[in-house]
Amino acid sequence: MSDTPPKQILCAVRGGPESRETITYAIDLALQTSARLTFFHALDAEFLNHATIGPLSVVYQELTEMGKFTMLILVDRAKRRGVADVRYVVWEGNIRKQLQRAALETKAEVMVMGRPTRSPTQNVFKHDEMERFTAELEKEGQLRLVLVPGTV
Repeated sequence: MSDTPPKQILCAVRGGPESRETITYAIDLALQTSARLTFFHALDAEFLNHATIGPLSVVYQELTEMGKFTMLILVDRAKRRGVADVRYVVWEGNIRKQLQRAALETKAEVMVMGRPTRSPTQNVFKHDEMERFTAELEKEGQLRLVLVPGTV
């Protein structure tokens, strides 16, 4: 990828406390480069298909509202730090597929993601899968992918 400063940065946010370092890195990068920053959050609740009594669409509706609220907080944080152009997207569906979609549709030159952490919740990626997936994502999305180190 090019060494020129990016015009568009995409920051994939899981939403838990382990995302703090990733978010801070993305905001700092946007400030350094004057790039547009887009926070991205994907919701995948298909696992609830077998556990819920009501329609899954109601669950997605609630999760989407919570996701949007979280993203608005991040947008506010970035603006308070001085990022001039910041926005967010919240999409439903398989997280891997939505990351690929976001890489293509946002036309970002850089995507910032956190590494899988050791936490009580389940990670989308196993540690050994992350490098392979990010290499594919870089190639497919024609972008530079930055994995923010965290607690590994």
